[in-house]
Amino acid sequence: MARLLGICTITLVVLVMIAAWVSGMILSYFTDPVPYDGPPHPQGDRPPYPGATADNLWWFIHISDIHISRFRDPQRAVDFKTFCMENIDVIRPEVVVVTGDLTDAKTYDNIGSTQFEIEWQTYQNTIKHARIPERTVWLDVRGNHDAFDIPHTRHDTNYYRKYSVLGEQGDTTFMYQHKTSFGTYSFISLYALLDPGPKRPFNFFGAIPEGEMDRLESYVSQVEKQSSNNHTIFFGHYPTSTILTSHRRLTQNLRKGIAYLCGHLHSLGGLARHMEATHKTGSLELEVEDWKVNRMYRIMAFDHDMLSFVDVKLNEWPAIVITNPKRARFMAPEHEPVHKMIHSTHIRVLVFSPDPIKVVTISIDGHVIGAAKHVEGPLYVAPWKPGMYSKGLHEISVIAEDFSGRSNVNKEHFSLDDSKPEQWFIATVVLLIDITKAFMLWNFLMLCPIILLLVMLRTQVRKTAAGFYRSVVVRGLIRLSHVDLFFYSIIGLLVYPYIGPWCIGHFLTGHIGVSTAYGIYTIGSWVPETFGMVVTVIDTLLIYIPLILFCAIHLSPPPPHVSNGTVSSSNRNAKRQNSALNLVWTLVSIPGMILGALFQAYNLYNLYSAYGWLTLFISPKFLWSYLWSYYLAYRAVTAGPVWVRQRSC
Repeated sequence: MARLLGICTITLVVLVMIAAWVSGMILSYFTDPVPYDGPPHPQGDRPPYPGATADNLWWFIHISDIHISRFRDPQRAVDFKTFCMENIDVIRPEVVVVTGDLTDAKTYDNIGSTQFEIEWQTYQNTIKHARIPERTVWLDVRGNHDAFDIPHTRHDTNYYRKYSVLGEQGDTTFMYQHKTSFGTYSFISLYALLDPGPKRPFNFFGAIPEGEMDRLESYVSQVEKQSSNNHTIFFGHYPTSTILTSHRRLTQNLRKGIAYLCGHLHSLGGLARHMEATHKTGSLELEVEDWKVNRMYRIMAFDHDMLSFVDVKLNEWPAIVITNPKRARFMAPEHEPVHKMIHSTHIRVLVFSPDPIKVVTISIDGHVIGAAKHVEGPLYVAPWKPGMYSKGLHEISVIAEDFSGRSNVNKEHFSLDDSKPEQWFIATVVLLIDITKAFMLWNFLMLCPIILLLVMLRTQVRKTAAGFYRSVVVRGLIRLSHVDLFFYSIIGLLVYPYIGPWCIGHFLTGHIGVSTAYGIYTIGSWVPETFGMVVTVIDTLLIYIPLILFCAIHLSPPPPHVSNGTVSSSNRNAKRQNSALNLVWTLVSIPGMILGALFQAYNLYNLYSAYGWLTLFISPKFLWSYLWSYYLAYRAVTAGPVWVRQRSC
């Protein structure tokens, strides 16, 4: 036994050291600036350079996750109308990119989902009333909410084709090329909608069919052959981390563009308000915060082919976009001529407001440069000497005030020697990893230690040895691993979600399907949706680990040094300390089981609300497994705790 404890201790120390090393490597991988060691951009040292005129400059808007709803927050649609009527008039973008979830498609209880035509009619009426097609190019694509409960793209309930601006053209991978006097800018959509589109919640991850990937590659190849193409901008609803596809193939295509614009994740509940990152290929992935709750949109500008942007909240004016010098964090030297900043003669700023601008003041590193001069439209410029800032990172601050007394400030870091600040850890992790594989790994790292521990205790530790350990948890785990009912049941509950069907039900209205951890089979089609990997992680943490702890404590045999209810005097103090610790473990296990039971009830209610009674009852993963976990808890309680019963004798 001592040898086993020594091996476990050494193993634990080694694992801690490995974990520390891996954590450092992960932190460095996701936060270190992406280096660029390729040749400089061919246009970087060629005129024209950013100066005091409004040439080689244009801008557009990115907005996402509007979620017009029949049942919730009517102000959402009212504010969207304000945006289409007033903000578009003020900003006058040449293009507006709308990356999905145009409607909410959620039922009154906020759990079920289906398409409501009135939501789409509200969206269309807003666009028509604002005369959007006459004022700008509006590129609206579908999101996963726009695909809830749709058997196929040509089904009557796919209202996107009837009520969106793009219609059928936007319901697949497509390309729009925006032509200017100084070049062409290609917008290529990334179509990753599930087809069929099941109801929520198992419609969260996207997938790119082979045909859509072929279309994407065809457009990329077409653009590469065009000498007049200045930039390629990809856009779609899903971040690349939530798309099921060949990521190597997808990355090879996206690296041909300067940026990929997306939505879907909103702001992770406020955890990542600025979800932007630079891929290791050097291209940008820019997820815009949602309109649904936060009323956010993004103004993006190409100034001498350098991409700049700022996030704007509805009705917060003036909106300020600093286009030269460009923000250092998002420099993409492979795609844009960042060396033009070194040759530029003026700082350039776009300032938008419903009222005339009173003053625009520019500071660098805390020193006021002066007031910027208005050129035309929203462009303001101020002369500068870039040679003074040739080394390292510097902070530029622009304060703008309009004649209504509203003021705003925009602060950014820039550099002229390719220096970059660290990337934001949470945003970079979320956007750069493959979330499905990450949750698969998480499941593996949780389940393997639990199963290996139980197997080791069953095969390497005798059942009678449990009485020699002071910890109630250790004694209970040893006994649990030797009782067939608990040993095989717990391993079965942990492993079953990965090898068996979860439930049978109406994942589409009028159509029965079968759900698994890897997708849904319905109406003769396989839908590769892996939101189940997220569910299994949560279930293990909130249900099965507390269940194991609860059963172990109640199965625990008598503690050491207990014989016929007496304790030797030499071990009396140790017993008191041990009893207190065991009491703590017991008290912890009860709230854990209560929390798990509440979470099970919540899951069952969601299952019924989303897919109906059939799915609730024919659900080995949910109802059947939950009932069996209650049976195990009952058997554990009625079988123990043994040491408590013996003390009371």
